Amino acid sequence: MALGIDIDKEKAQLTNSPRTQPPNLLLILPRTMEPEDHYNHHDTPTKAKVQGAIEFCERMNIPYFKNDVFKTFGVSKHQGYQMLQPEASARRRNNDPEHEETRGRKSLISDKDIREMERVLESEGFEARALTWEQLGFEVGLECSGDTIKRAMGTMNYHKCIACMKGWVSPSTATKRVEYAVIMLERYPEKEDWWPVRFSDEVHFEYGPQGKLRIIRKPGQRYCMNCIQEVNPLKDKDLKRQHCWAAVGHNFKSDIHFYDVPGNINGKLTLKLYLEQILKPIVKPWIENHSRFVLEENGDSGHGTGPKNIVRTWKQENKLSTTSIVHLHLIYLL
Repeated sequence: MALGIDIDKEKAQLTNSPRTQPPNLLLILPRTMEPEDHYNHHDTPTKAKVQGAIEFCERMNIPYFKNDVFKTFGVSKHQGYQMLQPEASARRRNNDPEHEETRGRKSLISDKDIREMERVLESEGFEARALTWEQLGFEVGLECSGDTIKRAMGTMNYHKCIACMKGWVSPSTATKRVEYAVIMLERYPEKEDWWPVRFSDEVHFEYGPQGKLRIIRKPGQRYCMNCIQEVNPLKDKDLKRQHCWAAVGHNFKSDIHFYDVPGNINGKLTLKLYLEQILKPIVKPWIENHSRFVLEENGDSGHGTGPKNIVRTWKQENKLSTTSIVHLHLIYLL
C-alpha cells in the first residue's frame, strides 16, 4: 500500500465495533448542476426537495453546506436562497394574489362573457332560458363547446332542468292540506308516532312526443315567469300511459307495482281493481307477517272511503288500519 494503511484491518474494526452515534462529519452531496448563468424556472416539487433536504439536516443536526444541496437538485445559488425565503415557503405561485397566473392554457370564457350570458338569461325571457348551452354562447359571440359554457355558467349556479308547467296549488287545496295537518298532528303528536305509518299513492305518467324543455336557471327561480313553459295539450292518441302504486314509511320502502286499468286511460282505480291488484297481492302479505303499520291513503273513492263497499269490508275483515282525508273528515278503521 502506498500510504501504509491496512485496509482489511480497518474494515474488520469497523465491522466488529458496536454501533455508535455517527461521527460529526460534513454531509458531502454529489455536485451536478447546470452552469450558474443559466436560469431555470423550477417546479414546485424541486423547491420542496430543496426545502425538505435542508430542514432534515437542521432537524437531525447534520452539518451541511447549502451550496451542496442546491447543486444536488440542479438549482443555482441565487435561486436556492430565494426558495428558502419565508414568503417562498408559505405561498406558491398558483395562489399568490400579487402575481398573475401565467401557467396553463388561457381560459376561453372570461368573466365578462359570463356576465353577458347571465344578462341574456335574465332579460330575454323564456326563449333565452330554453337555449342550448351552445346557442347561449353564440348569442354573446363565443365559439366553444357546450360543455365549456356549461362549466363556466356552473360557477354562477346555473344549470339545466325541466321547465315548471304549473303554478302553486289552489287556495281550496291549500286549506284542505292545512286542516289535514292539524288533524294528523293531534293524532300523532310525536315523531315516533309516525313510524308505523306507510304512505301509499298511485302515480300516472305518460310518454310520447317531446313536450318538455330543459331550461337554464338558478336555485330559487323555479316559478320565475321566464322559467315557465307554455304548452298545448297533446292528443290522447299520441300518448302512452303507465300506472303504478307504491308505499313508503320509516325504514320501509315497497316495490313499485305496475297495474293495468282496462278501458280507462286516466288510470283511476276502481274498488275491484284496488282489491285484486293492490290489497290482496301486496298489502295482505304485510298483515300476514304481523307487521305493525297504518296504511295512509288519499281520498280516492277506489280506496273504499264509502260507508259500505268491498274494499272497506275487506279492510275490516283483515284488521287493516288506514287513514285518509275525505271531505275534511278522517277515516280510521280499527
